[in-house]
Amino acid sequence: MQRKVDVEKALVRKYPEQVVLVTTKNKAGKDNVMAVGWVAIASGEPVMFVLGIDEQACTYQNIIETKEFVVSFPSEKMAKQTLFAGSVHGYNRDKIKESGLRIQQGSIVNAPILIDSVANFECKLVEITKPGDCPLIVGEVVCAWENTNKNLKRLYTVGKNHKLAGVRVKK
Repeated sequence: MQRKVDVEKALVRKYPEQVVLVTTKNKAGKDNVMAVGWVAIASGEPVMFVLGIDEQACTYQNIIETKEFVVSFPSEKMAKQTLFAGSVHGYNRDKIKESGLRIQQGSIVNAPILIDSVANFECKLVEITKPGDCPLIVGEVVCAWENTNKNLKRLYTVGKNHKLAGVRVKK
């Protein structure tokens, strides 16, 4: 049975939801990282991601400038860094260094991959569309990486106010 409620009340039931870290490098060579909750697969062939990123974000401006980025799925051990990356603007700060994130250079795009994530996807910009108040960035995956530690679990947003944790399946 269903009952009609306010949108905000029903949205509480959406958790857990994905959270990713998006890394970029501007043309001057400065790396940046941003936590993004609005993320989905946009295509299976070729594989593409769609991200909702505000136009005021440093990450958005870097993507406009360079036409490339990395989508990184953080491990549950990265909760503190993910929260930091999502709560601090990157225009005048080195968020990667300040957060302690470990990086290595991607192989195709000129943006870092995150060593401690469970997986990283190097992407080339396909298009940006704005169906509502937030631009949607579509990027084609041109290279994929996975962590060699198969015991690492993904980090999710598990509740309101950016509550982050792993998700356990009861057996």
